[in-house]
Amino acid sequence: MNKWGFFFTLKVVINNKVLLTTLLIFILNSCAIKSFDQRVSFLNQINQNEFSQVIYQNDLDIFSLQRINNSNSVIIYIEGDGLSWIDRFTPSSDPTPVDPLAFKLAKLDQNPNVIYLGRPCQYVKNNQCRKEIWTKLQYSKLVMSQYEEILKEVLKNHSEAHLIGYSGGSVVAMYLASIEGLNIKSVRTIAGNIDPNKFTNLLNLSSYQTSINLDQIDGKIKSIPQIHYYGDKDQVIPKEIHLNYQNKYINNSCIKTAEVKASHIQGWEVFWKNNYNFLPDCY
Repeated sequence: MNKWGFFFTLKVVINNKVLLTTLLIFILNSCAIKSFDQRVSFLNQINQNEFSQVIYQNDLDIFSLQRINNSNSVIIYIEGDGLSWIDRFTPSSDPTPVDPLAFKLAKLDQNPNVIYLGRPCQYVKNNQCRKEIWTKLQYSKLVMSQYEEILKEVLKNHSEAHLIGYSGGSVVAMYLASIEGLNIKSVRTIAGNIDPNKFTNLLNLSSYQTSINLDQIDGKIKSIPQIHYYGDKDQVIPKEIHLNYQNKYINNSCIKTAEVKASHIQGWEVFWKNNYNFLPDCY
């Protein structure tokens, strides 16, 4: 879930504080909306030809930027939901991010093998892209199977993978780690919707339309080293999501959460520059 998804799914006003927060987020970001071409151009400005472009073609085309130097361990960053909604009533015609934070973090990562994966229909245009993909089906089997195929393809050329998901991309990262037989060494999430069902229940939001069991994901990855970073000023993903997750696995040394001085967007680049190389463990 990202900043745009928060607007449209509210069924009722929970309280005045939440309403004011929602309006504030929309006001701050509505001025930043750019055209598809402008968003692509902005990504290219950030990239400066350091990463090579790859399009994984299947039922849905997934855009990727990659900096590969050898066949050893690979770090995979997964983008958030992007510009899924213009406001809480209006789906976007294109979910390409206005601010591709996951790629900004990937570029800060100085490991030799780094892959950035967009979400479906970000940075690409094709006949398969329909609004349901980024408004209702973002965690469906249709979508998740695309990433599963990509990860299997990547691991044909690399010894192991470390997964990093930002915002809604955190669900994708955690799902991929739950697939048996893949050599996933760690999972890190940033401002992540790490418990989608808890998220919808907590904020009285519409449930996701999905054919995968979101409740079983965390149980399947409980022995994989993981750390879930959340912002102390994040007004999109409630802190309670992470605190609840921490309490749920308080006796599991593989699962950690950590608060960072950040909002949903701001503050993460400063933090990541000094912490991208910190890998979670089970001690």
